[in-house]
Amino acid sequence: MDTVDIEKKNRNNFKAMMNALSMPGDIHKIEELFNSPLLAIANTLLYSEVSFYYDGDEEFELIEAITNPKKEDASKADYVFCDELNEYLFNKGKVGTSKDPEFSTTYIFKCKDFNGLDILLSGPGIDGTKKVKLPIDKSFVEFFNEKNSYYPLGNEVYFLNEKSEIIAISRTTNLEVL
Repeated sequence: MDTVDIEKKNRNNFKAMMNALSMPGDIHKIEELFNSPLLAIANTLLYSEVSFYYDGDEEFELIEAITNPKKEDASKADYVFCDELNEYLFNKGKVGTSKDPEFSTTYIFKCKDFNGLDILLSGPGIDGTKKVKLPIDKSFVEFFNEKNSYYPLGNEVYFLNEKSEIIAISRTTNLEVL
């Protein structure tokens, strides 16, 4: 029987996620857990002192048993996982407070691939500007820019494709539709 070093996967996935966030627009690989990159990300981020909301069809029960996080409504959750881009849930999420900006929601949206709108990214972690394709529409860009316009308040967003790759945009990233 093969053994799985979950802690090693968690470390590698956490590093990939932080690299994706610190270099918006760059693609990084996630190591799957239980044949799922989404469950691998959930296992990396969730623990007993955080809350989550999940809108989708994957079996989160095992991750819940391992990590013991709190289930919460999307408007109060620390992490929101979705099987597809959901602007309604994105708009409901918390952005933190001036005193505690870290009490905001981080989003993980699954997508088929990263094809979509041509977007020009700028901000910290980007040398000048960077042109990327993101699986979003113009209204998402407007919502994202609006929610993140009062730094340090805002949200981080990860997109996870079917190849177990992630791309992230942080609250400090500016998005412009090309």
